[in-house]
Formats: sequence, C-alpha cells, structure tokens
Amino acid sequence: MTPDFSAFREQFYALVEGAQHIVITSHFSPDDDSIGSVLSVYTILTTKYPEKDIRIMYTGEKVDRYKTFKYFDKIEFVPDIATALTDVELLIMLDGSSYSRFSKTPELLQQNAPKTVAIDHHGGQPDPFTLSLVLPNFSSNCEIIFRALDVEPLLTKELAEVLLAGIVSDTGSFNHINPAQADVFSVAKILLQHVGTSIDALRSRYNTIPQRVIPLLKELMKNTTYQSVPGWPDVQYTYIDRAVITEGGYTDEDMSSASHIYIGQYLPRVEGYTWGFVATPRSDGGVRMSSRSLPGGVNVRDLHERMGIGGGHDRASGADFKKETVDREPKQCIVEVLEWMGHNVPLIG
Repeated sequence: MTPDFSAFREQFYALVEGAQHIVITSHFSPDDDSIGSVLSVYTILTTKYPEKDIRIMYTGEKVDRYKTFKYFDKIEFVPDIATALTDVELLIMLDGSSYSRFSKTPELLQQNAPKTVAIDHHGGQPDPFTLSLVLPNFSSNCEIIFRALDVEPLLTKELAEVLLAGIVSDTGSFNHINPAQADVFSVAKILLQHVGTSIDALRSRYNTIPQRVIPLLKELMKNTTYQSVPGWPDVQYTYIDRAVITEGGYTDEDMSSASHIYIGQYLPRVEGYTWGFVATPRSDGGVRMSSRSLPGGVNVRDLHERMGIGGGHDRASGADFKKETVDREPKQCIVEVLEWMGHNVPLIG
C-alpha cells in the first residue's frame, strides 16, 4: 500500500509555517543516512522559509568526516539536546522514532519540545509525536524525505549529494534492496543526474579510513571471537577494551569509524556465521553495540528491543549499555548479551 505522502506533506508544512523557532535533529552516532536526513531537511526548509530560525542539533561529539557537504558547518553538537533546547516551537526528529535515540534524558526531551515531527524507516513501536511518518519497508530515511517532502522541484547538486549519500549507505550500496524496495532505483537515477558524477566519486570525499583508526581495527581483528550458544545460530563478535581509549586518546568518532569499517568488511561475512556484533566503549562511560545479520538469520532489532537496550532494522541494529555507577566495560556487556541469549530464543527470518 502506497503511503499518503500528500496528506503528511500538508500537515508537515502546516506545522513548519506555524513555528518560528525550529530544531532539526537525528540519532546518536550519526551515520550517512542520519546526516543526509538533517542536511536535506535543513536545506529544504531554509530555502522555503528563509525568515525562520532553523537550527540543526545533535547529542554527542562532533563528527568531522561529513564536512564536505553543504551546511555541515551549521550542525551544533551538544552534550544533550534535551537540555540545550531553548524557545523551540517545533522539533523535527529524523531517522529515529524513539526519544531515547536522540537524548540521554528522553523524558526531558519530550517535555521540552511542544510540537514534534518524526520521519523514520526503522521498525519497532514508535513513541508519540505531534506528527509522524514511520515506514519500515523503505530502504532509507533519505528516500522517505525525497518522496514525502516533494524534494525534486528543489533539487540542487548539493541537496542531491546528501540524499544520495544516505540512500547508498543504508542500502549497502544497493546490496540490501529487496523486490518491494526496487523503486529506490528511480530515486537514485534522479539524484545521480543532479550530482553529475559517479557514486564512488561522491563517497570518496567522506567515506575514507582515517589513519589514526588503523590500531583500532587491529584491536577488533585481534579480539574477534566465534561462539556457539544453544538454540542460536553461531555468533561472531568483537570489542575494544576501554583502556584503549585512555591510552590512545581516541574519540567516539574514532570508535564509530573503526566499528563501521570492521562491520563492512567482516560482519557477517565469515563463512558459517550469519550474524554478529561489535561492542565499543564511549566517552560518556557507556558501551555501543552494533549488530548485523544476513537474511534468514537472527533478527537483531528484536534482540536489542527485547533486551531493552536499542533498536533499528531487522538486519542492522544499534544498542547502548548506559553507564551505571562506574564506566561500562565492553567485555562485560558481551557477557550480558550471551547470558541473555542463553535464557531466550532468537527470532529468525
């Protein structure tokens, strides 16, 4: 069933027109689809409503690798968006539909935002918003934005670049597309015509490997473990010890970059292991867990949701173990996951 984009669009722009102070945000640890979402919506709204006060804000440390995109310099990285909001009338939340994905204090965020809009393509039960468009069957959030907000008449080279970056990333360079999502190719064609270059040339501007993360990749390779848990498909996992952050002075962005590269190259690509996860420490004392699986394997979104630690896609999901009285250690968090698996059964398919 085709979503009623026109009805959503009408309500969305009515909310925008009724607000002077607007904040656009997305989830922790921004990826290509997250950045593409916020920059595209910022471009659209500032083009249509130049008189409005429109800001982009993220909870977390600054991520530099997207600095080649137009308006990246407008992004404000803050300790917690919930406490940074002042006089906001409308909060637009992209690539997520749970307040806990955007703030360390989700209840406060919900309280401090009078009107909210969510546009998302992840599964799970969404939180309540003033207006929401959550379509788990779509390939990426950037594709939804392109269709829902009638972007084509506004397309410029710069706007097409950020949208295409998000689509290419979340589709795994189109490797993850299933027959029901094939319409994304028509969107990609339109965007490519405006970008005027190859996808590889576009990605080479920001999808590089920083030299400083090579030692982290070595740690992930060294710590790779293969394990059997009764009732579950065999799992591959790895981690980085918290001491590595202190000794090497690594940032959360470094950890995210290393994890992303390892996942792209080794998870879940090892013969006989259809799923797995990476656990990395974060500067706030928590631990980030990124999980991936192949079609027909473990539903990693379901695993994270039932554990109460995160969510995402059936095949690609993220979770957070928050700091308790002391900083969390990745190895201990992995033990918690394995113990939970020992008392539960997987959702397969």
